[in-house]
Amino acid sequence: MMRTAETDSVSGVEDVAAMMDKVDLNESVATEVETSPQDERHYHSYKLSNSLHCLLISDKTTDKASAAMDVRVGHLCDPDDVKGLAHFCEHMLFMGTEKYPDENDYNVYLNANGGSSNAYTDMESTNYYFDVNADKLEGALDRFAQFFISPLFNESSTSREMQAVDSEHCKNLQSDFWRLFQLYKSLAKSSHPFSKFGSGNIQTLKDEPVAKGVDIRSELLTFYKTYYSANIMKLVVLGKQSIDELKLMVDMYFKGIPNQNLSVPHFPGEPYGKAELAKRLSVMPVSEVRTLEMHFPIREIETLYQSKPTRYISHLVGHEGFGSILQLLKDLGYANELSAGEMKSCSDWSSFGISIDLTDEGLESVEDVVVIVFAYLNMLKRSGPQRWIHDETSTVASCSFRFLSKRSPINYTCALASNMQLYPPCHILSGPYKIYQYNPQAIVECLECLTPQNMLLTVMSKKFEGETKNKEPWYSTEYTMEDIGDDLIKRCEEASVEDKFIANRLHFPEQNDMIATDFTLKSVPNFPKDEPRLLLDNSSARLWYKPDNVFDMPKLNVICLLQTPFTNESPKSFVSSFLWVSILQEQCTSFTYLASMASLHCSFVSSKNGIEVSVSGYNHKVEILMQRIVNAMIDLPTKLTNEVFERIKDKVSKQYQNISFLQPYQHAIYGADICLEDMKWSISEKKQALKDISMEDIIYFSKCLMKQFFLEMLIHGNVSPDEAKKISSTILEMLKPSTLHPSSKSSCSTRVIRLNSGNDYIHSFEEFNKENTNSCILNIYQIKPIPHSDLIDNATLSLLHHLIKEPFFDELRTKDQLGYLVHTSIKTNGDNVKSLLCLIQSDAYDPIYMDERIEAFLEGFRNRLVDMGKEEFQDNVEAVVASLLEKNKNIGEESSKYWSVINNKSYIFEKYQTIASHVSNLTPQAVLRFFDKYIARSEESHRKKLSVQVFATKFVEKMNEQEEKMSQVTNGDGEMKIIPEGDVVEFKRTMSLYPLPPEVNVEGMRIEIE
Repeated sequence: MMRTAETDSVSGVEDVAAMMDKVDLNESVATEVETSPQDERHYHSYKLSNSLHCLLISDKTTDKASAAMDVRVGHLCDPDDVKGLAHFCEHMLFMGTEKYPDENDYNVYLNANGGSSNAYTDMESTNYYFDVNADKLEGALDRFAQFFISPLFNESSTSREMQAVDSEHCKNLQSDFWRLFQLYKSLAKSSHPFSKFGSGNIQTLKDEPVAKGVDIRSELLTFYKTYYSANIMKLVVLGKQSIDELKLMVDMYFKGIPNQNLSVPHFPGEPYGKAELAKRLSVMPVSEVRTLEMHFPIREIETLYQSKPTRYISHLVGHEGFGSILQLLKDLGYANELSAGEMKSCSDWSSFGISIDLTDEGLESVEDVVVIVFAYLNMLKRSGPQRWIHDETSTVASCSFRFLSKRSPINYTCALASNMQLYPPCHILSGPYKIYQYNPQAIVECLECLTPQNMLLTVMSKKFEGETKNKEPWYSTEYTMEDIGDDLIKRCEEASVEDKFIANRLHFPEQNDMIATDFTLKSVPNFPKDEPRLLLDNSSARLWYKPDNVFDMPKLNVICLLQTPFTNESPKSFVSSFLWVSILQEQCTSFTYLASMASLHCSFVSSKNGIEVSVSGYNHKVEILMQRIVNAMIDLPTKLTNEVFERIKDKVSKQYQNISFLQPYQHAIYGADICLEDMKWSISEKKQALKDISMEDIIYFSKCLMKQFFLEMLIHGNVSPDEAKKISSTILEMLKPSTLHPSSKSSCSTRVIRLNSGNDYIHSFEEFNKENTNSCILNIYQIKPIPHSDLIDNATLSLLHHLIKEPFFDELRTKDQLGYLVHTSIKTNGDNVKSLLCLIQSDAYDPIYMDERIEAFLEGFRNRLVDMGKEEFQDNVEAVVASLLEKNKNIGEESSKYWSVINNKSYIFEKYQTIASHVSNLTPQAVLRFFDKYIARSEESHRKKLSVQVFATKFVEKMNEQEEKMSQVTNGDGEMKIIPEGDVVEFKRTMSLYPLPPEVNVEGMRIEIE
């Protein structure tokens, strides 16, 4: 695929210095910003007196306000003797300011007013951002501005927050993404700042500075005073106020940021020279991957944003249709996937990368794979840039910007603040999308960099275990580095599409017939704006329909569920379904990739309920795409070959194996679902089933699936009722399914284990990846099935969770530093069984201790709830109500909400409005009673707790001691029951199940449209 990396939105006009000079000249006065024709928001770009460049966005319809500040300093500016200082500084700005000294004042304010916040440190920038209820923007801006005026950097906060940085680093130690990224950095020239270790850990922030007599707080202050200057900051503020009102607030709160008239930090020179290139790396990964990566350093491309030459190249190299590199590699049995595009880059240099997911055969034929890639690259060089390909990509890019959907304010401001560092003011919005000019010389210049002499060739595979010679210092990644070799270089230079084993199977893609040209909007008068209606309801299908009468975009979402019990009757049927979907994706690639290049996307998902097919994008060609997909479903059994089946089966096998290398918190969630859901199959069951499945099994499964199912559909967007009916009838007429028996429909629903009141259940197991030093605790406090007809308990749980989440994070993460991941949420099992979830992942503490700390927090939280004042309680009520009533930002959000209540068969399209109404009427006493009934540990409590405890290897002895000591111990409030890892099936067999929710009568939801 064509990789659409962050760096695709990194661009400029002439050379970097000239561009930045031009930007500064334009910023001194207000600049008109190019906007999408569909965008009704007002924009104002200008500079404050302290040279802070601001972009104000007035959106009178918004529910949430947001702001983001991008500071043009990142970890490339870290001092050599304090690695990770920029990242550490980012953490510390949240820990109190002179005006608001409480460490969590900022987060308390945001949480009480429906908001959230985050930040990240990149190589050249640090980005801070938040959102908040629209009428609370000013208070948030006041607090936010103080980050950049008077942060405290308190000594106690400094020492504690080091642990958070270290925990974040430890979380990533077993991530192949982070390990490979740092390996590339460590192999760069030591004189270039790209070679630095940017994350930081206890070693770099505490141990080494202490040994050298360096005071870390003094270093923080120096770094902050050196680089946090208004003239290299970019601020974006979005609110419902007018531009003039926003300007008054911004001028008031941000004019105090000091301006030191800094030059934007630059890092001239290249991170890789001749001595570092033409190398082959053999890397030992953590997970079961077989990956080939080809990295080519190229010139900086920020100043080429108007022509985007790397987008042209990545479109061709990453193509997946006929004549592509990937298609040939698949035909040869060498690869499953390929992506290409600009890699992580800086303002002074860039890099182009090609990543290929290999098969075992491909792994043994790496040099042939590399030669095939160079045969294609050589073809591009010899043929020269093709204007028609540029025109296609430019047309699609222009349409993408023309019909750009709204995003959530927090994501929007974060992205725009980053864009402001890279584009002149007039192109802050359009720069990442539009291709303004055709520049064949720039394409040629970038292509000329893609040579074997200018390449880092990396192969990642477990086959290198025990054979590597080197170890990267920060992540302990094992690798060997050697020269590529003259023979391979010669083969690459001479590679041609006419070579015997390629036989002209590589060529330019065909012209894309899926590009939309008709953007006419269709009107359906007098249709409800907030819910779909039934157009069709019979024994074969149920069609929900809603025109787009909110956003007025030429877009359409079609979601189809082929409901059948065949996808989850057994581990074998579940895995067969997953394989079938993977094979369908493979067989559709030739046309779905072209569609995706035209912003028409599709997905296929295997679920417990059946097979879900989704199509979204411009409505013009949706029906054509649906017809092609259905034809592929019909043809799958006859077109499936043993070679494709074995390759996909091997790919799925690797996916199952790699579940062991996910994060411990993901293993904890998996463990909870295994314990709580009937017909939930374990990974070991899936692996065994996969081994036994043959191609004949998939053909038989396909025929059973196509023969009998119930079709439930949502068609939402720019389409008439007749056109919606035509899409659904096309599917039914082509597939001709027989009627699914009502009992088969109900068997598709998930049954949930009913935990016994007064009991605490512990399901503990050793972390699957023994090299991962993190442990995890996940506590589930099961409430009960919440009837779709009565959402009062849902409302109470929503408010309770809102009240808990900020103090839970503040106490257990910020103050106690138990771990980097500290989280609460509302969990749903089945269709309607709700629970409160509390989770901590830690590299320092065992799950038993973390469980004790969670229980201690909950005990203390009850006192907080009792003492909460009326005003504070009401502020939180209003925050939850505002969140529930928040308007959809785009048609995708709207469709997702409709589909969620269709999929769980509740059909309560006004669900959020109903819950909000109940929340607004809640009292502190009602929330306290709910807490005492379901969460508190007391004799009167109905508490039902499941504690899933994932132990890192270093704590396994404590797990064993707990199991021996507490296999069945009375704790005074009920029983403590252990669920051993191997006894989950027996546990579920002895437990009762919650009943399924009653069937909903949808007769009154029909609509007749003439």
